[in-house]
Amino acid sequence: MKAQVARLRHAALPIAILSLASSITAQGLGGGIANAQSPTPNTYMYDSYPGNSFPTAAPYEGSNQPGAVVVEGLYPCEGSRYSTSSVENATRTWVNGPYGNGTQIRTITEITPYAHCQSLTAYENELKAIESYVAQSSNASAYWAGFMLDEEPGYGFTASQLESLNAYTESLMNTAPGASWYFTENQPNGWTVATYNAIVKNSWLAPQAYTSSMISAIKSECSTYRKCTNNLTIASTFSYPYDNYQWVTAQVSGSPWTYSDWTGYRGATLTWCNYWRPQ
Repeated sequence: MKAQVARLRHAALPIAILSLASSITAQGLGGGIANAQSPTPNTYMYDSYPGNSFPTAAPYEGSNQPGAVVVEGLYPCEGSRYSTSSVENATRTWVNGPYGNGTQIRTITEITPYAHCQSLTAYENELKAIESYVAQSSNASAYWAGFMLDEEPGYGFTASQLESLNAYTESLMNTAPGASWYFTENQPNGWTVATYNAIVKNSWLAPQAYTSSMISAIKSECSTYRKCTNNLTIASTFSYPYDNYQWVTAQVSGSPWTYSDWTGYRGATLTWCNYWRPQ
């Protein structure tokens, strides 16, 4: 199954890199941290709502531009900007290359399931419609990594409902172009470790790391269930140190998410974190 391939394909980093974990030093912390994410992510993805421009550099990134755009879908009841058609058009526009030289943009589509907005079935239909539309692009297999689901207990759906939605998404993305899959950008401290583990299941983990308790929950998932590869979500507008990817990624063990279809200069491995900003 594609789910098994996705997990195996992106979970492991070269042994030579992992052996450096004990010597990683987080910048600005004044010393090495034994459980720091290794290696420190060398690129990142950043939000941009439908119709918005390419995002500017995130905090602590200097002039380094994002390596991928996350189309911020939110929930449709927020207005026409976040309708299914707006989100799918924005995704396909980035994937097809909006700039002067026709460069395609690495893209992820974020959806926020919000029970007070629409039903679980409606969200499933939305995911299906977007996947079907984006898949028509010849560039989707190389430039679209799939969906990012922002799932939080305060948004009204129960844990079992979110498990059902994620199972649907997994089935949908098993036939999506290339190695496209889905992220769970969840609030990890909103449930017990066992419940969180059941919700994220076979997804690519992109947990919110906004507070010390969230970071503790991420570490518990790693130590309990050995799911230690994370595309950590960092809040760009929070106060230091939670807006600093170097500090945040130094707090957890394991490895950053990597996607074999997205490589850097001369095929160099790209390792990722995920920045959030209000949209």
